[in-house]
Amino acid sequence: MFTLEQKRLHGLGELEMHAMQEGITGVVVIIDGLAMRRACILSALEPWATLERLRLVCCAPADVADLKDEKDVRLVLLNTGGSSLAEPEQHEILLAAKALSSGPCAVISDRLDANDAVAAAGLGLQAFLPAMLPLDVVKQALSFIMNGGTYFPREALLATVTVHARTVDRCHPAESGGSLTQRQAEVLEKLRFGRSNKHIARELNMQEATVKVHVRQIMRKLGAENRTQAALLAQSKTTHADDVELMASNTPTDMPGFRSAIGPQNLNATV
Repeated sequence: MFTLEQKRLHGLGELEMHAMQEGITGVVVIIDGLAMRRACILSALEPWATLERLRLVCCAPADVADLKDEKDVRLVLLNTGGSSLAEPEQHEILLAAKALSSGPCAVISDRLDANDAVAAAGLGLQAFLPAMLPLDVVKQALSFIMNGGTYFPREALLATVTVHARTVDRCHPAESGGSLTQRQAEVLEKLRFGRSNKHIARELNMQEATVKVHVRQIMRKLGAENRTQAALLAQSKTTHADDVELMASNTPTDMPGFRSAIGPQNLNATV
């Protein structure tokens, strides 16, 4: 069923709502603590959802448990506003949001903080979307992550990842990225572009279980805590050394642009 917010926002009756529901392929849950902000996000994403044949459902963080019986949840989108993911309350909300679905979960944040982006990756989220991104980019990113991709702001993460990579190289020189086998290097290249294990297995003609083994070995050799961080480490190695040094010396707010780190080089790419 459509939410009361949707009906009030668009002034649609039951017949119109029923017609819109035909052919719906899944649900996107939007979680936000402010009613006005929920309504704004709902209005902004409605055209995208219609094209994707998705139903939007909004709720406050306190009401997340009420959606536990919602079927076919394809994406959970949490707007944290200006709050940090390091705050215990936000951490609890994230865990509740992830429990709604085994599918992707993404965060929208007003903060351009590298630590928050890394925290999102560490918690297993598929995207960290700064609120300053153009709406069209957000829509394309959401479509991308629903098809197995990941989306994180490159500049916000490179400084942290570069420092981490240098620490790993100093502490574990024998386990640097140069020791990857050819097959592991091929898997890592796919990870850079946000491919899921299923997609990697299909593209490299191997079993999904074998991909999982390669991913674990790649994470160990790179000193990464998760697959997203491994992909970011690989991405940082492809950046010119001088550029990386410059990015590492700047804060995210000093950086001129905000591009995706892992995710579509072409957001319309097949995944």
